[in-house]
Amino acid sequence: MTEKARTFGQFETPASLADLLLAFCVRRASDRVLDPSCGQGALLARAAGWQAWLGDAATTQPGPLFGVELDPEAAAAARARLPQAQIAQTNFFTLTPADLGDGQPVDVIVGNPPYTRSQAIARLQEAAAEQLAMFDLPEDGRDGAERRALIPAHLWNRYVGRRTGLHSYFLLHSLPFLRDGGRFGFVLPNNWLDVEYGAGLKQYLLDHFRIVAVIESNAERWFSHARVNTCLLILERCSDPAGRTANRVRFVQLRRRLDRLVPQPLGDPDRYNALESLVVRLLAPQDVETAALRVRVVRQRELHATEKWGLAWRAPAAFRQARREAGRRHLVPLSEWATIRRGYTTGANDFFYLDPGVVVTWGIEPHFRQPLLKSLRNVDGLTVTTAACEQEVLLIPPTATVAGTAVAHYIAWGEQQGVAHRSTCSRRHPWYMLPIQEPAPLVLPKGIWGRHLAPVLADEVLVDQQLYQIQLAPGVNRLAAAALLNSSWAALQMELLGRVNFGEGVLWLAGYEVERLLLPDPRYLSAAENDELAGLFRAVAAQPLASEPVVEMARPERESLDRAVFALCGLNAAEGVEIREALLERIGTRQRRARSQQPGLARSGHAG
Repeated sequence: MTEKARTFGQFETPASLADLLLAFCVRRASDRVLDPSCGQGALLARAAGWQAWLGDAATTQPGPLFGVELDPEAAAAARARLPQAQIAQTNFFTLTPADLGDGQPVDVIVGNPPYTRSQAIARLQEAAAEQLAMFDLPEDGRDGAERRALIPAHLWNRYVGRRTGLHSYFLLHSLPFLRDGGRFGFVLPNNWLDVEYGAGLKQYLLDHFRIVAVIESNAERWFSHARVNTCLLILERCSDPAGRTANRVRFVQLRRRLDRLVPQPLGDPDRYNALESLVVRLLAPQDVETAALRVRVVRQRELHATEKWGLAWRAPAAFRQARREAGRRHLVPLSEWATIRRGYTTGANDFFYLDPGVVVTWGIEPHFRQPLLKSLRNVDGLTVTTAACEQEVLLIPPTATVAGTAVAHYIAWGEQQGVAHRSTCSRRHPWYMLPIQEPAPLVLPKGIWGRHLAPVLADEVLVDQQLYQIQLAPGVNRLAAAALLNSSWAALQMELLGRVNFGEGVLWLAGYEVERLLLPDPRYLSAAENDELAGLFRAVAAQPLASEPVVEMARPERESLDRAVFALCGLNAAEGVEIREALLERIGTRQRRARSQQPGLARSGHAG
């Protein structure tokens, strides 16, 4: 991948993905098609093929193709590829519908906009200030007012947050270019479905469109070099509120690669027939479950912007039912009986995290250092002692006097190296004094590759920010809490509430997502139930963890723990089986997609 592609988030749309998108959107040969971020014209080239197949070359004039592309090299390549198309080399955000052809809204808008994360916007401003001028708007002045008008104020203020990616702005700005009843199809990163800051974008969709389908694959990654997982979003502009709320939304999970679902080669006319047949299957009036695909049908009025839409296709029925009936089943958020705290963010791990050699070299006194657990990668059981700590953390109590100590020389050396001026360190006073961290009875990893584990800390150790401390409320039985957090029920919730934003397949958990895990409150369980859970946890913790989830979950001790937790959650035996199977499927899907085009993928910084 070129540096420019990496900077701009440019990834050409594979033909199979483009064809699936266009099979939903292009319905007539005369459709007018716009790609607002056309790159080298891959989507428009496939759109021309659809127009030709839908029409009669002798009698039908295909609709015009419009493309907009900021990058001059890509725009020139698109013109050479599609001489019949109108390719504008300009900033899409400076255009209005009047600037397009005859000034009329188009029938179809399709695109694969740049996969630009909010954190990369500063870099993009330097590389492409024209495209991203709207991100640096003056508060007053003519220039600022003109730029602000690029996106109507009610859209800017209501729907768009600072953490959203550039693709969201393409979606917002495209609305006036599309006629009512026209189709809209974008390839997007899938994180907006489940993150809190995606709520504005979801509300925008509910307010302006019939959401036709949201499609993702658990069989492959569609872009091998993009560090994001993607989905297809198919919309139909609809100004009628009743028409929007009555609409059926299809959440689709493809379980086979597109080249297996549609095996016909690009030049085969039967390919179009096969794609149309696939679209009919995906637009089924009710839920579909086959070896090739899963379709979950939801009324649009049942969707709420603040909810995680990804649960609609990823969660099994037993999971959805249990969460709907949480009150009746006495399931409460984890935050009601535990506090979730992230470990240390030092701002200078190379200074604060002490290897044995550093301790010996500087002679740092024992009372200025504490055992540190940085990750769970090398932990092979559910009980963790200081033996798992490969480093110590420099921890200077607020009342300590460092004058005349070895650590004073180490601090002076750190200042000479500029550590005190690093952004996080400079906000502390004094810069070298980390906040006191209360040791926790349990920890949970922030990032998970395969193993779900919430081990008990048998010794007092401090933890890095890659781990969450689980501080229990008074009266909570520690081992009963550990049993609940190490159950398949808790693990599946993490799989479904967490995020796999990047292509490496690691599940990342935000603190608020951990707080929302629905579990029984141990304080309101009977003494016998608490004792049973504690005993079941001891039985599981007595053996080393298996490296593969499928092996670990097959252990009799693990099955017994799961059965007890399922019973407390009001899940019957069949539902318990469904939960366990769904957990293995989610883990397998993450890992399979990550490996599909990146064999030998390296992973670091998570549980394992």
